[in-house]
Amino acid sequence: MTYIIDRIEDGIAVMECKATGEIIEIPKADLPKNAREGQILQTTEDGFVVDKEATKRRRDEMRERLNKILNK
Repeated sequence: MTYIIDRIEDGIAVMECKATGEIIEIPKADLPKNAREGQILQTTEDGFVVDKEATKRRRDEMRERLNKILNK
């Protein structure tokens, strides 16, 4: 499954499942040490891993959308 980290507050990560839109909350300690808001995570049998390529693509898409809004 693929999740996007929406926010991290008080040691709890709030994440959205890309496939279902379901929101889950898990302890930040269960995420990779380098995990932060906006990153895309993949589930593995060992837990979560940051999908660096998907995160970069998402950030680029969001930056492009913002530029379109600001330049109109």
